[in-house]
Amino acid sequence: MSAIRDEIRAILREELSALLAEQAGPHVETVRIETSDDLTAFARHLLERLSTPDFASRVQSGEIRFALDRAAPVAHAPSLPAAPIPVGTEPKPVAPMLDQKLVTEADLARFGAGPLRVPQNARLTPLAKDEARRKGIRIERIET
Repeated sequence: MSAIRDEIRAILREELSALLAEQAGPHVETVRIETSDDLTAFARHLLERLSTPDFASRVQSGEIRFALDRAAPVAHAPSLPAAPIPVGTEPKPVAPMLDQKLVTEADLARFGAGPLRVPQNARLTPLAKDEARRKGIRIERIET
């Protein structure tokens, strides 16, 4: 009987953490960019933050978003014709990686629809498989 209660508690923990993650919504960081120097400083700041675990995957999944600070007046330069962007030169986005041997529903709560890379030998719980289908997460198994 105790094993059943423990299993029910584990399932409830997963479900509650998934609900809380959905209700929290994305974290929005306001950015003030008035000059090219501000833009360069912001890019450098992002590069520094890439060393933080899960930062890139949280940005790609939409958990972290950026918004321009519209309160600051921005001096606009005269419009210049936009240079054409060569086709096929855009960098291909890299799918986030979840480097775990056991993937649970709670682990998938922080990812949005799209591909998610996991190690070839990773195991997904039945609830994780259901969550992946529900959210449109495509699991890609890779050699590590």
